[in-house]
Amino acid sequence: MSKDSTSGPLPLKLCIGWGIGTFGISVMFNTITILMQRFATDFLGVAAVTWGYIYLGSKIYDAVTDPIMGAISDRTNTRFGRRRPYLLLGAVISVMAFYLLFHSPSLEENPQTVMLLLACLLLYSTGYTVFNVPYIAMLTEMTDDYRERARLASFRVYAIGLGTVVGLSLAPVLVGTLGGDRAAHESMARIYSVLILAAFLCSFVMTKGAKQNSSLTDPPLSFLKSLKMVWSNKPFMQIIGLKITQLSSVALNQTLLVYFVVHVLAKDYKFLGMYGAIAALFTMLGPFISLRLLKQFDKKTIYVVAAMVHALLMLSWLVSGPTESEVIIVLRGALLGFTAGSMIMMGQAMLPDAISYESLKTGLHREGVYSGFYTTSEKLAFALGGGLSAFILGSAGYISSTSGEVEQPASAIEAIYFCVGVLPAILAALSCVFLYRYPLTEAYLKGMRHQQLMKV
Repeated sequence: MSKDSTSGPLPLKLCIGWGIGTFGISVMFNTITILMQRFATDFLGVAAVTWGYIYLGSKIYDAVTDPIMGAISDRTNTRFGRRRPYLLLGAVISVMAFYLLFHSPSLEENPQTVMLLLACLLLYSTGYTVFNVPYIAMLTEMTDDYRERARLASFRVYAIGLGTVVGLSLAPVLVGTLGGDRAAHESMARIYSVLILAAFLCSFVMTKGAKQNSSLTDPPLSFLKSLKMVWSNKPFMQIIGLKITQLSSVALNQTLLVYFVVHVLAKDYKFLGMYGAIAALFTMLGPFISLRLLKQFDKKTIYVVAAMVHALLMLSWLVSGPTESEVIIVLRGALLGFTAGSMIMMGQAMLPDAISYESLKTGLHREGVYSGFYTTSEKLAFALGGGLSAFILGSAGYISSTSGEVEQPASAIEAIYFCVGVLPAILAALSCVFLYRYPLTEAYLKGMRHQQLMKV
């Protein structure tokens, strides 16, 4: 075990360094989420349902690789620690895949385009896994303090906000400025590949000295034993249920948002960029306020309140349309960003508590295994949300093209409304159900640590 302290305030440089890794992830993820499906359907000629199948297939692949990656990082021993080497390896693989996705040929140019897209998505998933699973495990290891974990998690949410500005907002603006065509998407990908790689490298360098537990003496676990261990950790499974429903809601809304802006609101990518920037900035306000509320309320309470307000705001999209004031649309986005920031913040802050619950009971350190299952749930959620949106859109008669200029039938417009407002609202509210009788308050965890010390 590192000699670094696990209690007290973490150095600001270390918090920023760890958080900036999420900036790279967020830029990459949000850019793909907001642009890739429409790029495939409207510029490469891929049917929406076909895209749904290959996207879902890549996420099923993730469900297998994440726990394996977690176990590998738990057993790794290098002079850089057991987590940090994978920040470098994952960076190279995922950035390469990001670049290739937006440089794929159209179906007119290559009838194997669908298989090429699937290969690129699998490569992207692999790189994302190699980076993100060890990276998430570091959150639990770096500090044992209940509130300091929330503070550290806030840097990840700030990074998510900044990454969302760059990915969800500036990427569409950049594409629009460069002409809004296929070549513009390719140029954007070249620029963003450099930016994402730089963020990953900074995270690796700046997390030097971060505490990383050593579990090399812990007995190895088979996949089935790992699954049984995770399943028996009730607080962790509650967080898994919460994250799947919460992130499925986010994926549905974000994936169809570009369709909503273009086909329902009748606005361009520049407006989408402005909307995304404001929503992302308010996302960063969420953790700032939540950290202060944490002095009076527990993490669960803050999450539930934010989620219910978020659900109501999602439903308000049903009254939106091309005649609605842009001010109202942007204000809605700001409030959605604020509540989403609070939800993400509290979900992230509860995660290390649920993971450490196991080590407080057994004395073993399986952070990588838990992080693997956690990131699997994240990806399954986005597979569910992203894949479901594609299937619903395709079933509703959405018309694919290679020009990006096709008038859509009324059934497709109704499907877009449903996927942007109704279904995300239901899922956000449902996520709160998983916190029923969630036990891990600050006092509860302190009591467990006290009992562990008494045994020693």
